[in-house]
Amino acid sequence: MEHISVAGHPEPIPASAAAERMLHQRLDAARESRGQEAADGLEVLVGRRIGQLLAGGAPSIDVATMRAIVDHVELPAEDEDQPTGIKGAFQGMKDKLAQRGGPAR
Repeated sequence: MEHISVAGHPEPIPASAAAERMLHQRLDAARESRGQEAADGLEVLVGRRIGQLLAGGAPSIDVATMRAIVDHVELPAEDEDQPTGIKGAFQGMKDKLAQRGGPAR
């Protein structure tokens, strides 16, 4: 069992070596695709979630738990002006209709 440090959680976290590797891979991928600031934000979100799990009685973080955390934690969208949800779906349809010569209202 390793002990890792994660922003968003003040104490070292007991975690498996595979969980530690997975976290570093996900942070590196975020850093490469979205920059250092996004990777730092992701690390804080992951640390907070790990803290919640440990406070809830989890003795350590295994690879399955880490996968669930890093695969489902949400980073804010890069472009906050883009509509999401149903509004985004309608905007996408309007854009395609306009590209094909239809009315763009």
